[in-house]
Amino acid sequence: MLFNSYFFIFVFLPFGIAGYFVLHHFTRPRYAQYFLLAMSFWFYAANDLRSVPVLLGSILLNYLFSTAISATPYRRTKSILLVCGIFLNLLTLGIFKYMNFFMENIALLTGQGYDPIQLLLPLGISFFTFQQISYLVDTRRGTAPTYTLPEYALYASFFPYVTSGPIAFHSEILPQIQSRANWVPSARNLSRGLTAFSFGLFKKVLVADTFGAAADWGWNHLNDLNIPAAILVILAYSLQLYFDFAGYSDMASGVALCFNIELPMNFDSPYRARDIADFWKRWHITMTRFFTQYVYIPLGGSRHGLIHTCINTLIIFLLSGLWHGAAWTFVLWGALHGIAMVVCRVLKAHTKRHLPLLPAWLLTFVFVNLCWVFFRAPSIAAAGQLLSRTVMGGFGALPADLTDCFMITEFSCLQQLLPFSKETFATVVCIFFVLAALAGAVFPQNMQQRLKNFQPKPSLCVAATLLLFWSILSLSGVSTFLYFTF
Repeated sequence: MLFNSYFFIFVFLPFGIAGYFVLHHFTRPRYAQYFLLAMSFWFYAANDLRSVPVLLGSILLNYLFSTAISATPYRRTKSILLVCGIFLNLLTLGIFKYMNFFMENIALLTGQGYDPIQLLLPLGISFFTFQQISYLVDTRRGTAPTYTLPEYALYASFFPYVTSGPIAFHSEILPQIQSRANWVPSARNLSRGLTAFSFGLFKKVLVADTFGAAADWGWNHLNDLNIPAAILVILAYSLQLYFDFAGYSDMASGVALCFNIELPMNFDSPYRARDIADFWKRWHITMTRFFTQYVYIPLGGSRHGLIHTCINTLIIFLLSGLWHGAAWTFVLWGALHGIAMVVCRVLKAHTKRHLPLLPAWLLTFVFVNLCWVFFRAPSIAAAGQLLSRTVMGGFGALPADLTDCFMITEFSCLQQLLPFSKETFATVVCIFFVLAALAGAVFPQNMQQRLKNFQPKPSLCVAATLLLFWSILSLSGVSTFLYFTF
């Protein structure tokens, strides 16, 4: 079950909202919490039933460790329990997500062969593992209250974020669930939530998936790309990833708001960034926050001079790359961003000069786009092949099969009414898609920012309704979100 499915939109979400607030009204609050917990596990199981035991095991393991840390009066014992809890979490993550990656590289170093192990990759394991590590650390620090097992399980498995984030802290979620003010339906939160969901669904179904078709075609036909086509493929994936993640973030925030729960902001128009540091303040904000609070600062942060700061920064970005996937392409992607962050820090430490706004933005945007090539590539060699086509592919018209990816049903019908050839019209539509998407990514305020000062307006209501209707009509196939794989 995905947000962009008929069953979720017309059955699961309405049933969940109605059941949650009806139980709050007629029964005790804990029954409503049990219901929401059951809905969360239903959502998770519908996506990947085989992963449910892993999620359950992770919840029970971390709850037992957190309870033991809270119960013991001895600081040393608390620290030992924390280390053991973190180790078991990382061991679980390592077995399911990185085992074959480690075995492959050991085999390469030793010159021995190996047979890949067919291991299950539990959905959202990186997200719920890091989320629970944060709770263990906060428990050791004495900043986390003791929750009941159902409350903790709901925090760890809440369905709007369990599969793809954000990485929420207990202090951001459970107090909202426990607050009596949130036990009754809120017209404002429902309107905010449904508006965000509608815009997010549009971004996913009609924008991200369209660019995704073009990116997939390009990566499957690297040898057929000329310079304009190679550049378009790079832009297509960048925009696919942007609107896929933006759409998911909007939908996740919108769904949570329907239950009167505000999720932490995880996406803030990152393609508006003026430098790489600004980009990481806007992209996957909660992941950056987790690494900063639970890895970077414990390593010493920026307290021990510029060199130590740069080393810590590189460590964080290498871990970030590996967190996204068990492949050297992700490690290289993280390393490139880490090096860029170090260069940015060094320049800021030694000069007070700043590039003008437009060159600074363009340099950052181009760098991020080039790095996405390694993020998407099946291998470093494939990434190099695509990048080489951007300088040695020659010039010519865009391949017809590539521009056809942008001919969604609405444009195909429109083309029949206009005196243009299909090839010409497809090229125009392709250019329009790219320019419109770039404008949408750079200029408007992010939806999650808009929700802070949301005021229902007739024009906004009409726009959200039209986008929702259009998106639902376009659900010919259900595509997964890119961050489901991380």
